[in-house]
Amino acid sequence: MKVNEIDLEKFLKSVLPEPELYEVLITAQNISEKRGEFLYFAGGVVRDYFLKTLYKRKVPKIKDLDLVLQGNLENFLKEFLKKVKGESLFKSQFLTYKVKLDLNGKEFLIDFITARKEIYEDVAKLPKVFPSDFRDDILRRDFTINALLIGLSFPYKGILIDLVNGMEDLKEGLIRPLHIYSFIDDPTRIFRGIRYKVRLNFEFSKEFFLALERCFEKSALKKLSGTRLANELKLYLNKEPEKNLEKLLKTTFNLNIFEKAGIKTEKNFFDSIVRHLKELKEELNNKEKEKFFLLSLVSPESLQNACRLGFSEPEIEKIKKHLEIIKELLEKWKKLSLWEKIKVFERIPVPYLLALSVYFPRIRKDVVNFLKKYRKIKPELTGDELIKLGVNEGKEIGRLLELLRKEKIEGKVKTKEDEKNFIAQFLLNKSKN
Repeated sequence: MKVNEIDLEKFLKSVLPEPELYEVLITAQNISEKRGEFLYFAGGVVRDYFLKTLYKRKVPKIKDLDLVLQGNLENFLKEFLKKVKGESLFKSQFLTYKVKLDLNGKEFLIDFITARKEIYEDVAKLPKVFPSDFRDDILRRDFTINALLIGLSFPYKGILIDLVNGMEDLKEGLIRPLHIYSFIDDPTRIFRGIRYKVRLNFEFSKEFFLALERCFEKSALKKLSGTRLANELKLYLNKEPEKNLEKLLKTTFNLNIFEKAGIKTEKNFFDSIVRHLKELKEELNNKEKEKFFLLSLVSPESLQNACRLGFSEPEIEKIKKHLEIIKELLEKWKKLSLWEKIKVFERIPVPYLLALSVYFPRIRKDVVNFLKKYRKIKPELTGDELIKLGVNEGKEIGRLLELLRKEKIEGKVKTKEDEKNFIAQFLLNKSKN
């Protein structure tokens, strides 16, 4: 075990997202020392501190904190929450508590974690966890660079503990699992390793590839649940910088991860996926982005594989029907009017439509124009105003509003006055007939 003394105050003031947290942590430190329990930081906050201070690397600003306690966390938190303004939101099955603090009117979340040991009873299954000491807690982690610990309280207050040469790998820029069976226990570690490699511009160690081989031999990725697999891929989209997405996807593809996870994908789709997400970021809500992203990773010839990414059987059947409709229209696509194309698009949910435009590049430009422009065009006249102009109540109102929208999209009417004139002419023609 390698130990080195550090400037604890400098560390705390460097990593804390909010200055008010300093006093909160000193309170936690005092309680743990009074109780004779060891409180420490581990994982990303320690890794990024040394990347920033020793190696002058740019790292993302810390948005949340994890604190680990070797001791009785439930009783510790009872004391802690008597001395600070906050509340425990929930306890997970993995002996972690999410605590919401009130920092002079600002809310801040901290995850408090019990130092624990994990036992994996089967390939790719969630582990059983048991309270343990800091050594077991460190040795259950994913990569050496995430297995560094800085003590906040006695007996290792202000001490950096390095059990697995994490500092050396940090210096060398290596992503190294703690053992070669790591990805059999938890295949999601592969996706985290890819994220760290791309985000930090590191390289994989030889042990990473050995662990990957063992994982493939046991078909561990195929045993990973669809929910967990989808969640890891969504982190590419939601937790990493936008500029890294294509590299993340290509790295995953080149390592053969998609195929080994039961997903047939097309590498040449990645550029279109990234372009769509960038170009349409203001047009899509997060749920639409995620669905489009996951679906477009599945080859159209293998849509049944979408079940591996959380799509239900009925949903997959609907997607297949939409795909067949577009396929049939492709030959005459250029001959279709703008309005005809829009009416096709309106029948397809947005995430599916975007995925189809990745599968069939011929419709891409029309889909983008539809989402950015044409679906937003609506008549200025309302149903009530149509009635005042002499239109009969009932289905005719809906039909005329749709007709007005078509005229606006095609540029035949532009102003509200044009719309009124159009309706007047319609009513005149109707009276003549």
